[in-house]
Amino acid sequence: MILLRRLNEKGQVVVLVALSAVVLLGLTGLAIDSGIGYGVKAKLNASVDAAAIAAARAVATGDNDGARVVAARQAAERFFAANFPNGWMGATPSALNTVAVHEADGFWRISVTGQATVPTTFMQVMGFRNITVNAEAEVIKRDLDMVLVIDNSGSLGPPTSPQGTFRKVQDAAISFIDKFNEGPGGDRIGLISFGSGAEIDVPINKNANRGFSKNTLRNAINAIPLGGATASAEAFRLAFDEIEAVPADVRSSLRVVVFFSDGAPNLVAADYNRAGTTVQGGLYSETEGPGNSRANRMFRHNQRNNQMPGNFSDIVRLPRNGLGNVPLASFNNQRSLTPSGAEYEQTRCNVNKAARNMVENLANTTREAGVHVFTLGLGERLNSLEVTFCGYGPDERGANILRRLANMDPNRNASGEAGESDTLNTSQPIGLYVFAEDADQMEAAFNQIASAIMRLTR
Repeated sequence: MILLRRLNEKGQVVVLVALSAVVLLGLTGLAIDSGIGYGVKAKLNASVDAAAIAAARAVATGDNDGARVVAARQAAERFFAANFPNGWMGATPSALNTVAVHEADGFWRISVTGQATVPTTFMQVMGFRNITVNAEAEVIKRDLDMVLVIDNSGSLGPPTSPQGTFRKVQDAAISFIDKFNEGPGGDRIGLISFGSGAEIDVPINKNANRGFSKNTLRNAINAIPLGGATASAEAFRLAFDEIEAVPADVRSSLRVVVFFSDGAPNLVAADYNRAGTTVQGGLYSETEGPGNSRANRMFRHNQRNNQMPGNFSDIVRLPRNGLGNVPLASFNNQRSLTPSGAEYEQTRCNVNKAARNMVENLANTTREAGVHVFTLGLGERLNSLEVTFCGYGPDERGANILRRLANMDPNRNASGEAGESDTLNTSQPIGLYVFAEDADQMEAAFNQIASAIMRLTR
């Protein structure tokens, strides 16, 4: 009896050891196969993220939304295949699912989901032959409403600038607009140019279909003539009016003004009292005489480089507001004008200060409306005091004015320029000012602005 009991006990131990071995093998297999599964899952997540970002970039390709959806899917599949090749760690990926939807609120929603099957090794003992892992990613790409403003003043040609300078500016601007999405459902881009007066060369598309024509913009940029003074405020006023004219219910979710100039503002567009008669135009501060003498030249405010005949020194006072009801006084007391009763004294210095005040006032209003402002400057003249008759300090250089328009943060200073805007308002959209020493750097400068805008679309 004793011998039989011992034999039974030995048999039970063998069974327990066998059972324990199966359990231990299963647990070991679970640890190893799960580790492989987690590795595949991490790789799948990264690959799906890359595919979604690629799809968001590709959605800017195509003449209509149908073509853009196809481009997005193809780009997602290419990037996914490059990042997650079939057989990676033994895994087999399933077909990628990419959904690109153009929402009515002015943005694209791109969703990408992926799946992979991982064969098990040790876990097959427990009846698990495969592990299935899933990943998903979503990217938002905002549509763009943009107005490009180009200075075509005479200082961009000889003798102030080398021959061919403005041609290089035009070529860089054309390369810039080529980076954006034309056609129905695409981005909106309008064009304004200014030299003594300002003109809308290409109105922004105000329809629900969005879109623009690259050929139309290229032709318009090529047709901009060289000549005139720096009517910055009137050009900026037109830019803001254009972008605000897009009906609120069909606006894109990202709105931008890109402003290029090679000098500080020097014209004030307004209705003037001239010996009891109202005359409308842009009074020009850059005339002969001291700062307290009167400006005597006027240009058509709505035409480029069209001087009005006569001597306008008989205009005694400047109005409180210019065209579009833009105040001549600074919104933040940056510059003060010499008063004359309820209006301002008409002097060269007051005209020049008002020209600077008005463009900064307009930029502030534009940013308050949620519009991003980006500025480009060309030439060392911007880093000097162009005007000597007002006693300006170093903060009145043209480059500093362009920083203020952009509301530039020092952390966004891609051009290497020292300092931020001295009127930085962090509650408003932060922009970027990029400086080009010469025309050969203009394409690079426009590229920096394009990159900054494209980052905002995602």
